[in-house]
Amino acid sequence: MKKRRILLFTGNGKGKSTAAFGMLSRALGHGMRAAVIQFVKSDDAVGEQRFFSVVDGVDWKQFGKGFLPRDPESPAMEAHRAAAREGLDAALAALSSSDYQFVLLDEVCFALGHGLIPAEPLLEALGSCEDGKIVVLTGRSAPEALIDAADTVTEMRLVKHGYEQGIPAQQGVEN
Repeated sequence: MKKRRILLFTGNGKGKSTAAFGMLSRALGHGMRAAVIQFVKSDDAVGEQRFFSVVDGVDWKQFGKGFLPRDPESPAMEAHRAAAREGLDAALAALSSSDYQFVLLDEVCFALGHGLIPAEPLLEALGSCEDGKIVVLTGRSAPEALIDAADTVTEMRLVKHGYEQGIPAQQGVEN
């Protein structure tokens, strides 16, 4: 019997989602069925979505409205909260479903850290996942409770980024 696995990629460095999508590739190579739930992100033209959303064995759902307003009290935040709550519902369904052996919750830490969704339902669902299920969580500012729930945590540390040198986002690198 394979144990349930919960892996978390967090930190301010680049590569959290990229690492998670690499793991998705590995799972698909082993014939696993996967659910990808994206929080916050709203761009459907990024490379990973263009690729994985048409691959057999992947159910891809995006629940985001893009960049958050700087003011957390902005009326525009309600649309972000509503989208994130829909994403949480989809995540809870995927985590409890035996249809998926691999569940990727992309940017869930960011959604939690910005108060878009509560942590408790997610933590409860993670604790109830069946043996053999692999769950990968990504995003900056992972709450301590999520770090405690994960069995493997990697913090990506920013050393240097092309943005700082005036290099704009590039297809195949940032999107």
